[in-house]
Amino acid sequence: MILTKKAFDFFRQAIGEPRLPPEGLIANIDQVKQMQPSDGLLQWIDGVPPVERPPTPLLDLQQVQAAHLWVVRAEDVVHAGERCEFGDSLESGVIKHTNLTGGAAAYSGGELVFLSDGTIVVNGCSGRYGPRSKAELDSVARAFAQSGYGVWSMGFDEETNRPARFVGAFPEWVE
Repeated sequence: MILTKKAFDFFRQAIGEPRLPPEGLIANIDQVKQMQPSDGLLQWIDGVPPVERPPTPLLDLQQVQAAHLWVVRAEDVVHAGERCEFGDSLESGVIKHTNLTGGAAAYSGGELVFLSDGTIVVNGCSGRYGPRSKAELDSVARAFAQSGYGVWSMGFDEETNRPARFVGAFPEWVE
């Protein structure tokens, strides 16, 4: 966890203060129910990147449906499968980023897909904690890479001022 702590502490320092989720996006009390490790909440841990850059991925529907939500919290980075048993028990039928924080403030959030144990594709698609600029998305993607992973970032659509989704864009390799 040494790489992860160092990478995301640097990211937190660059961002400044965490932010609360917009109140208007919390549709029901289930959306702020804190997910626990026993529910499938996972800590981000140091990875081992691939030896060489893998080919540019084009994600298929099965991979996108297996995506994990991630959030950079004050002391850690957590993630969990969006479609999971815990999510099945919620009114929405899936988890939300606020389930990873209990509705508390966070630095950033989005989605990720594991291509292998050491390679991920990441985006900043979170209505609650998503990166607010290309620079912020690039910074968090770099933190994932510095935590020991090969990282593809879906990038930031500057025309819509939003992070790009997994489908409809080509990911960029994060150096």
